[in-house]
Amino acid sequence: MKSTRCLSAIALSLALALPAGADDLNTTLPSLPDLGASSQEGLTGAQERQIGESAMREIRRSGELLDDAQVQAYVNALGSKLVDASGSDIQFTFFPVDNKQVNAFSIPGGYVGVNTGLIVMAQHESELAAVLSHEIAHNTQHHLARMVEGLRFTPWMMLASLGLAILAARAGNGDAGMAAVATGQGLAIQKQLDFTYAFEQEADRIGMQTLTKSGFDPAAMPTFFERLQKSNRLFESNAPEFLRTHPVTYKRIADAEARLKDRAYKQYPDSADFLFMRERARVLQGQAKELVEYYQKSLIEKRYTNLPAHLYGLALAQLQAHQLAEAEKSLASAKQAFGAKHSHPALESLTGDIQLAEGKSQDAVATYAKAVRQFPDKTSLRYGQLDAMLSAGQAPEALKLVQEYEVSYPSDALFYQRESRIQEKLGKQAEKHKAQAEYYARLNENGAAIEQLQLAKSQPGGDFYLMSGIEARLRELEAQNKLDNENKPKL
Repeated sequence: MKSTRCLSAIALSLALALPAGADDLNTTLPSLPDLGASSQEGLTGAQERQIGESAMREIRRSGELLDDAQVQAYVNALGSKLVDASGSDIQFTFFPVDNKQVNAFSIPGGYVGVNTGLIVMAQHESELAAVLSHEIAHNTQHHLARMVEGLRFTPWMMLASLGLAILAARAGNGDAGMAAVATGQGLAIQKQLDFTYAFEQEADRIGMQTLTKSGFDPAAMPTFFERLQKSNRLFESNAPEFLRTHPVTYKRIADAEARLKDRAYKQYPDSADFLFMRERARVLQGQAKELVEYYQKSLIEKRYTNLPAHLYGLALAQLQAHQLAEAEKSLASAKQAFGAKHSHPALESLTGDIQLAEGKSQDAVATYAKAVRQFPDKTSLRYGQLDAMLSAGQAPEALKLVQEYEVSYPSDALFYQRESRIQEKLGKQAEKHKAQAEYYARLNENGAAIEQLQLAKSQPGGDFYLMSGIEARLRELEAQNKLDNENKPKL
C-alpha cells in the first residue's frame, strides 16, 4: 500500500492545470489542442506519452496493478464512455490499482489509475464517473505540459524525479520516494500552490461538462468531494502541502455547486456493471472470511443497496474463503434476485469459477461457452473459457480458439499470455516463448519480449517456417528497441 500511495501522489502531482471560472455547464468546450498549445512547446504530446509509458512500466513491475480482467474491463469501458463525451483524440488507458485508499490519479500520455478503494466508496456510478472525468481533464488539457512551461522545468527533470520516486517506492521506502520528488520539483511547486489549486478547479469545470455530456449526474462531483474531504482529512493534515494530490477545499465544492444552479433534479440509475464490479472490488481488496461475515450480517439487517449485487459479493467472498457449497447457494440466490429471464456476465463468470474450484472442469467449459455466446463483447469471459478448457485437458482445442481470438483482438496481451500457457501444456517450448514475447511486446516491454524470442530461437526441433518467423520478429523488435534508445533523451 505504501508504494501505491507514493505512486498515486507522484502521478497526481504531475497532472495540473490553469485557472478557470465557474462557467455554466452548457458552455461550449474550447478546442482542446488550442487550450494548451503554447505550453506544449515545453513538453510535446510524444514526450507526454513517453513519460506515461515509462511510469506504467514501473507501476506494472511494482505488482500494484489489480490483476482482474473484469474490473479492468469495467474501468476501461466507463473511462472510454467519458473520453468519447470529452471529444478528446488522446488514446486513454484506464487501470485499477489494488489499494484501499480512496484515490485516482492521472499520468501524462492518457493513463488514469483508479484505486479499488475509490470504486468501493462510490455510492453511485456518477460519483466514480465524476472522479474519472476530473482525471481525464488533467490529460486532455495537457496540464503537465503547462506546468513545465509555467515553472520553466525541462520535461526530463520531471521524468528523472518520477523515475527516482517510483524506484524508491518499489523498494518499500515511501518517504524516500517523496523526498525524490521534493528534490526534483518540490520547492518550485511549493511556490505555485495557488497555481495548482486553479489546476484542480479547471479539471472540475471541464470534468463536469464531460459528466453531463456522458449522461451522468453532474451533482455527483460536489457530493463526492465532500465525502472525499472527510475521508482524507487525517492524511491531508499530515502531508506536505505540495503533495496533496487532490486539494479538496470548500471553495472547490462551492464552485462545483454553483455550476448546478437552477438545474432540475433528475434521478440517474446505476448500471448493473457498476453494482457488480463495486462488490467485486470490495472482495478482491479485502479478507475473504471477514467479508463473508460482513455480507451475511448486512443481509440479516437488510443493509444493502442492491440485493443481487450484495449476494454476488457474498458468493465471491465464499469462493475466496473456499466455502464452495455456500458460494453455489449464494450465487443461485443472486441469479434469482437479478431475474429469472436475465443474466449478467459477472454472474456467469462466477458460475464457471465455482465449477472450476469444485473440479467440474467440463461444466465450466460449457458455462463459459454459453456465456461467450450470450455476451460476445465481454472478452473477460473468453479468458475464462480458455482457462476452463486448459483445466479440462482440452489444450489442442484451446490453442485453436485462442489463435482465432488473437486475430480478432490483435492488441490484447492477455490472449497471448494464455497461448503461452497452452503451448507449454502441449510441450511446444519455442511456441511458448514466442507467444510470451508477443504478450510483453503489447505491454511495451520490448526488452523482455526480445529475451523471450531469443529463448524461442534457442529451442531445438523447431521447423523452418517457425524459426524464420521468430528471427524476423526478433529483428523487428531489436530495431524498434534501438530506435527507442536512440531517441531517449539524456537526463
